[in-house]
Amino acid sequence: MRSILSVLVGIVCMLVLPIYAQYSYEMSILGSHDGDVLGVFVNEGDNMFASCSIDETIKLWSLPDGKVLHVLRGHLGAVNYVSFSGNDRYLASASSDRTVRIWDVQTGKLLTTLRGHTGDVLSVYFSQDSASAFVASGSMDHTVKLWDRELQTEVKTLREHVLPVNSVAYSYDGKTIASASDDWTVKIWSTDLKSRRSLKTLRGHTAPVLAAVYSFDSKWLATADQDGIVKIWRMPSGELFRTINAHTDLVQDVAFAADNRTLLTSSLDGTVKLWDIATGANLYTYNVGVPVWSADLVGDASLIVIGCADGTVRILRKTPGKGK
Repeated sequence: MRSILSVLVGIVCMLVLPIYAQYSYEMSILGSHDGDVLGVFVNEGDNMFASCSIDETIKLWSLPDGKVLHVLRGHLGAVNYVSFSGNDRYLASASSDRTVRIWDVQTGKLLTTLRGHTGDVLSVYFSQDSASAFVASGSMDHTVKLWDRELQTEVKTLREHVLPVNSVAYSYDGKTIASASDDWTVKIWSTDLKSRRSLKTLRGHTAPVLAAVYSFDSKWLATADQDGIVKIWRMPSGELFRTINAHTDLVQDVAFAADNRTLLTSSLDGTVKLWDIATGANLYTYNVGVPVWSADLVGDASLIVIGCADGTVRILRKTPGKGK
């Protein structure tokens, strides 16, 4: 017979573990692009997502039904990443045509083209406050740039990386930007317009770092690399909290659920996974069957959107039952 203590521990574990572990998901294909889907991003309201592709287009989709609302055209190269503004009114896109573009979400019209990078723009992230006045971008030219959306101008360039910058992320408290690079480092920058030196450099990855994202409470930063390793850092200290051997191939995208504890990872190994960062436990794994470039989720993780190398945009819908 189990001891009373072991019973109590089991009850506590069931209460503490994220509820997502108690569900399975069913996958469906919503539609496709004419090329690899390099990025997907769910908006703050959880009622829309954007996808971008090597086919030079962006699509806006409704949630939860997954219907195409707009197809955005104008880039002259692959669209590598997209980001909604914190107020959900704008979308920023990063392209191999060396531009960042700002789009009106309601109409799908191009508002601004921002030029200044001298290499492919690989990543973009909007400030997540209600004003959504700033956009960060990272490029093959080794720099991070900060742009003023309203003034349609570059406000500062950050130059400490020595290799391409694959990912940038704005903290949700608006205080910092994280950048991840082929140089194996993650740098943390102040959003103060006068500050041009990094606040700290996070070291620990032993391969190019491809993705970075803050939790919604800005207390955690998740990063992922070419070897499939995910690292969790305490913020703002930059202390390494946990390393997860997440995938057997590169991880191009990571995303937090609203509980600031559940992390979604996606990989070219063809799987998407949910993790409990507090324990390092793998809560759920789905084998998509094709390489995955990007994935994002709504706040309660009931929907997971997936961008695939075969050009398809897929969705996992949570169903009652035991995890797969």
